[in-house]
Amino acid sequence: MIKLIALDIDGTLVRPDLTISPRVRAAVQAAQERGIVVTLATGRGAVPTDQFAAELGLTAPLVCMQGAQIYDYRERTVLHETFLPEGVKEWVVALAVERDWDLYFESREYVYHTNDFESVDPVKEIYRLSNRRSIESFMHDMPDHPHKFLVALRDPAEAEGVMRDLRESIATAGFAVDVVASAAYLVEGLAQGINKSVGLAWLVDQLGIDAADVLTIGDNDNDVEMLGWAGMGVAMGNASARARAVAKWIAPTVHEDGAAVAIERFALQAPLL
Repeated sequence: MIKLIALDIDGTLVRPDLTISPRVRAAVQAAQERGIVVTLATGRGAVPTDQFAAELGLTAPLVCMQGAQIYDYRERTVLHETFLPEGVKEWVVALAVERDWDLYFESREYVYHTNDFESVDPVKEIYRLSNRRSIESFMHDMPDHPHKFLVALRDPAEAEGVMRDLRESIATAGFAVDVVASAAYLVEGLAQGINKSVGLAWLVDQLGIDAADVLTIGDNDNDVEMLGWAGMGVAMGNASARARAVAKWIAPTVHEDGAAVAIERFALQAPLL
């Protein structure tokens, strides 16, 4: 029996314009009325994840930054977090300059980018609701220790090459960092071993819920671990090949309210429409 539902945000919960459809909203509400815990498991930080959670009336802590942060948005309290290893910031800033990459860092409260930020429009749209902070220098003007770094791509076709380059450079430098594609235009670096399933495992342990009783729904490579970890992992119809490969069921696309269909089928036991 499903006791907890974890929803990815982009491409799963929200449509490209960052809105939640009425059917998805109704399915989440119905699940909560049945006593099912609903949370968000996302690569985004506490902001704007808290805004989506409030819009849905969620009460559970949120799994943010690919599992690097567990955030109680109602109390505005970080419950658990993991940062990038020491030295990674300096190393990746130098590498980004050398490779001419658009670089971001995310910390507890802000998405940092430099004043010469030139990322393509889809990346700017992803961060439209975030607390963005433009600074002159990552080295001198970013007071927070970051949870992750991001390379904003100018073309999705660059993703595999950038990830390969990053992994080879990380291995040479000897850092304990994992790399994952989180969106068509974004590649992320996090502390080794951090992913959404790790964050969810921490949360369900606190709540006394077994992974077998968890429904996870996602659409991208950064959802792979949580889809395989949960008792029922559902990939959206618009999901990446890696996400689809590990999922136990494929839902309709985000434009077809796939998240609602999955919740209705596996949590509410409603017949498919």
